Amino acid sequence: MRGAKAPESPATGTHTQSLALHIGRSWDEARFRTAELRPRHSAAALLTWTQDPPAIDAGVPAPVVGIVSEVAASLGPVAFRVFFPVDLPAGIKLHSAPKAWFPVALYRRLTRTWPADVAIAGEAGAAAEMFSQDWQLQGQIALVLSPEGLPDETLHRLRTARTWDNAPFPKGVRLLIAPAVDGDGILLVTDSASGMDQVLDLLSRAAAELGLSLRSQG
Repeated sequence: MRGAKAPESPATGTHTQSLALHIGRSWDEARFRTAELRPRHSAAALLTWTQDPPAIDAGVPAPVVGIVSEVAASLGPVAFRVFFPVDLPAGIKLHSAPKAWFPVALYRRLTRTWPADVAIAGEAGAAAEMFSQDWQLQGQIALVLSPEGLPDETLHRLRTARTWDNAPFPKGVRLLIAPAVDGDGILLVTDSASGMDQVLDLLSRAAAELGLSLRSQG
């Protein structure tokens, strides 16, 4: 579901005062519905948050959008699915899905069947668009690319794959980002424990710049 436009930079000020960030290395995967989004032989962590007072159906808090987008873009170009290719921010290169025969295309539109368009963003403000593209319904997957770019095999998987647990970590990717159930958490996956340590260090630094701490749990 597409919601309000994500901010182009991390929010600051009073919006961060009631926000606490949590990172878990183990969690209830059935509750958060993340098991099918984790490639085999990978390292994973789950970023969650609490707010006081609690926000109801508010989506990902703006500071979290900013922090994750900033870290992702610092690691490399960010490729993600686009289901609503209108009013996209500047700095996005859109790779449209192959055109289908009209009845098939109409069926896909009515049933929201993939393949999806894919966007590649090089800056944090553009990468934040991932949180406005079917995030809360768990339709989104974002891939932070290595310097070699996006291999055709990985592009095809990003367009079409609904589950990722039946295949190895995708080629040409440094970090996989996906929503937990209802968008109330952010799954982070790398191909190694050392890669995850790097990501979490960058997240902790970005959070600290906003006066937030990243607390480990689980």
